[in-house]
Amino acid sequence: MDADDELWSALDRVAETPALLVACAFDGALAPDDGDPAQARAEQVSSEALNVLMALPDTTVAVVSERPSDEVAELMFLSGSKGGARVVAPDGLPALRAELGATAAVVVGVTADGQAGADDVVVGVGEPAPYEVEDVDDVAEVLEELAGLRRRR
Repeated sequence: MDADDELWSALDRVAETPALLVACAFDGALAPDDGDPAQARAEQVSSEALNVLMALPDTTVAVVSERPSDEVAELMFLSGSKGGARVVAPDGLPALRAELGATAAVVVGVTADGQAGADDVVVGVGEPAPYEVEDVDDVAEVLEELAGLRRRR
């Protein structure tokens, strides 16, 4: 992925927020959305970046999926730090955000449908969004960048 200066600037800005929610779709963002869904596995690089984010203070990771949470857990490579990632259905994301008191969110591969706040960074994967990437490899790059920025805050 070519570095998109606007996306990198937005990630730099959102990394400074006091309480960050990082929400990523499982299918199509963390795991390729092709082939047999039962065999889908999250990309290792994305999982590693999410592990870093989960270990940081005031940062919550949510995997957005209609799949059962135990199935998602089996398909991810996540540590148990801070209780692991939260798994929510797409319609549960606003409630999770409110519960956490998140001051901003990075939402990847999930349709925000007017729910995004002014400080949020919404990234589409192969579909229109304020910021767009092509595939799961690009998602991994975005998550790595965010983890590095958030760690330095």
